[in-house]
Amino acid sequence: MVQEQIEKKIADAYREKFPMSKQRHEKLINYIPGGATRSLSYFKPYPIHIDYGQGAYVYTHEGHKLLDVTNAYGAIVHGHGDPDVVKAVQEGIVKGSQYSTPTDGQYKLAKLLCERVPGFDKVRFLNSGTEATMFAMRTARAFTGRDKILKMSGGFHGTHDSVAASTKKNVITAGIPKGMTQDMLEVPFNDFDAMEKVIRENASDLAAVIMEPFLGAGGIVLPKQGYLEHARKLTKDHNVILIFDEIFSFRVNTGGCQKLWGITPDLTTVGKVVGGGLPIGVFGGKEEIMNIFCHENTATPLYHSGTFNGYETLMQAGYAALSKYDENAVGYINSLGDRFQKGLLESFVSNGLKIQSNQIGSLLNLHFYNESITTAEQVLCSEEQLHSLMHLSLLNKGIFNIPRGLFILSTSITENEIDHMVSKIDETLKELLPLIEEKYNHLLL
Repeated sequence: MVQEQIEKKIADAYREKFPMSKQRHEKLINYIPGGATRSLSYFKPYPIHIDYGQGAYVYTHEGHKLLDVTNAYGAIVHGHGDPDVVKAVQEGIVKGSQYSTPTDGQYKLAKLLCERVPGFDKVRFLNSGTEATMFAMRTARAFTGRDKILKMSGGFHGTHDSVAASTKKNVITAGIPKGMTQDMLEVPFNDFDAMEKVIRENASDLAAVIMEPFLGAGGIVLPKQGYLEHARKLTKDHNVILIFDEIFSFRVNTGGCQKLWGITPDLTTVGKVVGGGLPIGVFGGKEEIMNIFCHENTATPLYHSGTFNGYETLMQAGYAALSKYDENAVGYINSLGDRFQKGLLESFVSNGLKIQSNQIGSLLNLHFYNESITTAEQVLCSEEQLHSLMHLSLLNKGIFNIPRGLFILSTSITENEIDHMVSKIDETLKELLPLIEEKYNHLLL
């Protein structure tokens, strides 16, 4: 069969090219279940092991140079080993890394964020996006005295119990007690009527609506015209807090999607690029809401602590990375995304394929689906086998991307490298074409 031949050819080429990854995987599984300490890092036949990164590339233990369009799932925006970030970390850590006190680094990064993000009057620092969304939701509940939270299907807000239950494929959420999700409501992203109905019916018990401005991990699904405006109006009309989770989307503009589209939420979470490649989470919002953490404002402030909150070396790295992620840098990286998208769409047509690429700025998600994608449910219908084969094939060709067809760019990439990547994707599509013609002919023009 064509399918078996193509699968074997691609998998054999992967095994031949990355034998040292297999050796390391077989050692690591003795100490880490599955050989990967995050679920997304594992794929068959075995995950790739990276030795180091420099600029736009990562290097394997075999010595192979791979163009990195994974970029730590969006946390890296200036490439690996950015000299300004490295200098900030080196100069900072020799003076000590954490003092468990307020610091100048916290002041500088907090000030920069509040100047850039419309929804930030005040912020607090944490260590991950999961922590940021957890505390944003807790803040909304504490401020309103209500318990229910509304989220969107396909939206990803981390892995704490309240939001981990997901409609994504192959995500198992065993171990989450029913009580942790009994106050969570969910409606489809981009469904105006469903959102309005649930907000109206639950307004007296609804603390907040939490949503990504576009679905990030859910496939780069953009909001329909007027959808975010509708969410803002509904929440205001019913005195419900609106939380924008911009941990993934923040990079599209110096102030995130809320600045790009002119819609200001009550609370916001950011992270990833804000840390300069180091782990960070930030939540913040309107002064009157954030002041529930303020000892000068209340005798019983909401409790929020953590050993590494405001980690000084991280503050310095984040400030260095964010300072140079200015309008010019955003314009450049977004232009790379536009160039990449144009090349992909041309490749699809030239290969006679009716497949999709959803793009905003430096974020692109290829979908093996034959209609324009505006819902999370459509993303789930993208042909998983083709994604797996494309991922392995691209690794064989020197392109390191995310298995589900997600590409994340950095400012260290050049236009020539974008064009090179398009050519390698085109080669891969031609490699997969006999299988598509045999088994997935609904993807043909």
